Amino acid sequence: MLFAAALLLAGINCADAVELGFSGMTQMDANTYLVVQDKKVYEPGSRLGVLQVKADGALDYVPLTVSDWKDQDGQSSDLESVCRLPGSANEYLLAESGYWDGKFGRIFQVTLTADTAVVQQVYHVPKIVAGGKGIHGDNFEGMVCIAQGDAVLVVLGERGGSKRYKQGYLRLGVLDKTAKTLSWQQYAAQPLEIKAPGRWLHADKKRTISDLYLDKQGVIWAVATEDGGDQGPFRSVIYQAATVSGQAEQLKVTAVSHPKVQWQVDGFKVESLAAPAANVAGSYLSIGTEDENYGGIWRPLFAPLKKH
Repeated sequence: MLFAAALLLAGINCADAVELGFSGMTQMDANTYLVVQDKKVYEPGSRLGVLQVKADGALDYVPLTVSDWKDQDGQSSDLESVCRLPGSANEYLLAESGYWDGKFGRIFQVTLTADTAVVQQVYHVPKIVAGGKGIHGDNFEGMVCIAQGDAVLVVLGERGGSKRYKQGYLRLGVLDKTAKTLSWQQYAAQPLEIKAPGRWLHADKKRTISDLYLDKQGVIWAVATEDGGDQGPFRSVIYQAATVSGQAEQLKVTAVSHPKVQWQVDGFKVESLAAPAANVAGSYLSIGTEDENYGGIWRPLFAPLKKH
């Protein structure tokens, strides 16, 4: 088990990675990650790409092209999370943060090729509170996908920190790939409240969930963030938010009642959590940041330094 600690940063350089910012990330293979960016619909450029961690610690980033988003609202706006569909080698879900003026709020099911992402299906996030002018709507910033029999349990993380949602919440949906449906009704009345640990300057405005990551032991990790503006300062806290138990179609997601700070990352706004890279020996997790005016970085997380 990990212990509360500050972050150890490994010096890995990549100009492209520093500039792009990471709003969501998931591992594709031992040393490769699919990354999404939170560009708004009016912003040009790629929305997602593939990041590879080389044996010497160097990073390579290749943007992916989406020629057709297959939705009347056009290209993605504010992608915040991504997860691989269980049992698939190249199918993923990409989720926008939510609705804005009645638009967007989409989850794209895509298939990846060498340099493109092909949209196969478009679903939607729960429409609990639709965002609009002057309205603080739902803001989903994390997502994990879990095999549940022949279906997929989709877990979305509401970030919290708004007038409506002081804390974070996990909302559960069921994806039926055969029927091409994603339903939130089965668990609609059962959102899980998540409270982030740590010390915060403005506790009611922190984002309880900026991303989610499911490890092999069935633990859903989360990262909470606080910032003073686009120039910072930033603070991030990584903690265990929930656990997944049961088998087949009887999965149960349970919130951790008293989460503890596992890592505190000062100076960076962590918005991506993923599995460790094989080429970085001894790391526990991988993180990506979205540091607003400063772009972003990718780094491995190591165990804390110990006193001698």
